[in-house]
Amino acid sequence: MGPVIALPNDVAQRIKDETDLVEVDEVLSDIVDEYDIQLGGAPEDILLLVETPRDGFGRLVGFITDFAKSAPRPFELIVCDQKGDPRPFPDHLDVNEKSVRDHLKLAYFGEPGDRRPLLREDGTAVS
Repeated sequence: MGPVIALPNDVAQRIKDETDLVEVDEVLSDIVDEYDIQLGGAPEDILLLVETPRDGFGRLVGFITDFAKSAPRPFELIVCDQKGDPRPFPDHLDVNEKSVRDHLKLAYFGEPGDRRPLLREDGTAVS
């Protein structure tokens, strides 16, 4: 199973329209225990992404960075780390492509015992 992400409707729609990352585009919130990535406050849309995208998950950096330009502050981006613990985006950081990419390097997805990084440590997408 790929990453489960919760995000605003407009970002979800862009991901659906502009990528081939989405496996299931209407996940019910009562089915999901936790999100691998949560963008913004209360989630408006939940997507299940493909497990192994052809070009990796690197394009998510741009979508999240674009959203951040007009998002309320403090910027809310929470990822689950390798142990499944939530890691919020640090308040003291400037929100830009580098800081978003660095934060997504902390994101892991998959079942306990089989969690995989969303991005490689060097910032390139895992495929």
